[in-house]
Amino acid sequence: VCGKVASKTAIKYAKTFKFSTTTYTYDGKVKMPSVTVKDSAGKTLKKNTDYTVTYASGRKNVGTYKVTIKMKGKYSGTKTLTFKINPAKTTVSKLTAGKKSITVAITKKSTQVTGYQIQYSTSKTFSKATTKTISSYKTTKYTLKSLSAKKKYYVRVRTYKTVSKTKYYSDWSTYKYVKTK
Repeated sequence: VCGKVASKTAIKYAKTFKFSTTTYTYDGKVKMPSVTVKDSAGKTLKKNTDYTVTYASGRKNVGTYKVTIKMKGKYSGTKTLTFKINPAKTTVSKLTAGKKSITVAITKKSTQVTGYQIQYSTSKTFSKATTKTISSYKTTKYTLKSLSAKKKYYVRVRTYKTVSKTKYYSDWSTYKYVKTK
């Protein structure tokens, strides 16, 4: 009423929520990223004292998984974070040059893989690259046609898996190159 402040108390709140890792590569093992929570003063909070962590079931196959962090004690609120598991990489096992074509042989991956993508370019940085999608993991040979004759092409591959209409991609393989006939 008099306009005088008797005391001030800073109310700390949970401010930052971080995972140890947000993206994993499929290896058949259950993933459980550790969570770090810090308050508004920068203090790291204690798990099971200041907050609890609930992981979605599964967390083994390719897909996106939720982790719920529920604050407790003198902190309140709930935060949901997500992490991804991507399919394992594959490699270009062999390139065979043909007349204005290249046949690409891919190292087969069958677990947690829907198909492959082949990317090719005349530049090793893959600028202006063309990408072809193979819809079955069983198809491990593909012929790139209508290429320029006597030209060097760089080729790389990656796997993908479709989960509920969302595509998850592995990292690209290292490239191989060959000169067309």
